[in-house]
Amino acid sequence: MKLKFNPLWFSSSTGQLVMVGLLAAIAVGSVAWHRTRPKPVQPAVAQPAKSGTLPRIFAREGARFIPAAPATPSAPASVAPPVTPPPPPSKPAIPPLTLYAAAATDQTVAKITAPAGRMIPCETVITLESNRLDTPVVGLVTEDVWDHGHLLIPAGAEVHGRATLDRVRERLSAQGNWTVCWRQPRPVEIRLEATALERSADALRDGAAGLQGQVMRSTNDRELKLFAATFLAAATSALQEQRPSAGLLGESALPAATARNATLAGTGAVLRDYAQQLRESIARDGFYLRVPAGKPFTLYVTQPLAVPAFHEN
Repeated sequence: MKLKFNPLWFSSSTGQLVMVGLLAAIAVGSVAWHRTRPKPVQPAVAQPAKSGTLPRIFAREGARFIPAAPATPSAPASVAPPVTPPPPPSKPAIPPLTLYAAAATDQTVAKITAPAGRMIPCETVITLESNRLDTPVVGLVTEDVWDHGHLLIPAGAEVHGRATLDRVRERLSAQGNWTVCWRQPRPVEIRLEATALERSADALRDGAAGLQGQVMRSTNDRELKLFAATFLAAATSALQEQRPSAGLLGESALPAATARNATLAGTGAVLRDYAQQLRESIARDGFYLRVPAGKPFTLYVTQPLAVPAFHEN
């Protein structure tokens, strides 16, 4: 005999009671199981760590200063003990960086002074010409210059200056700044104010300011050209045609406006301009001056002279 499960049984009152009873039995069994279940072992509680020991303190004591005991007077002995010399003082330690003040040293060279008006005999080394401005003058001292037993400038020293052309007196004028230098026994260079004077056996020229030389004139042909240009310029003005003109002061003659007068006026203007150029050329290059090498002259110092003393023997 087969039993069939009726799904409608759960919706009947009997089925519902059975289901409620089953659920109640499961709940009661679950509660009973929890009560009879052994309790789990509780984990051990970590105890707080004990505090460590404090750091040790080391006390270091330096060497104490013990003053020396005062010496007690002792009875004089018959024989004095030998006296030992004290040890030499030790050098102080030098720090890594030390600054020292250097002792002041006097490096000034002794000077020999002489009053103004010293005469230095010289002689030119090169030929001097007047065709250039500021012609250099180079000379040599021919004799030793002494003052009260002191050698100021030795013979053979060089002198250097500048010269300009003196057109009025027709000579070279050399004055102003001069440089004197020599190399024995040590190099020396001094600067001074001086004037070059003529040195000649002729008493009328000896000591005159400036240097005389050979004068060469080149104005003869230019003077003839100047005369001809001036003459022709005046002649062209005189050859112009004139016309009378009445004015407040009376009648006067004026150049007529003709082609001949225009030509003569232009020619006269050109000749006058040429004559002016000739005058300027004669005034500028009227003569040529040449002073040969070996010309003796005297250098007159116009200021107190001071030279080093170490060149004396």
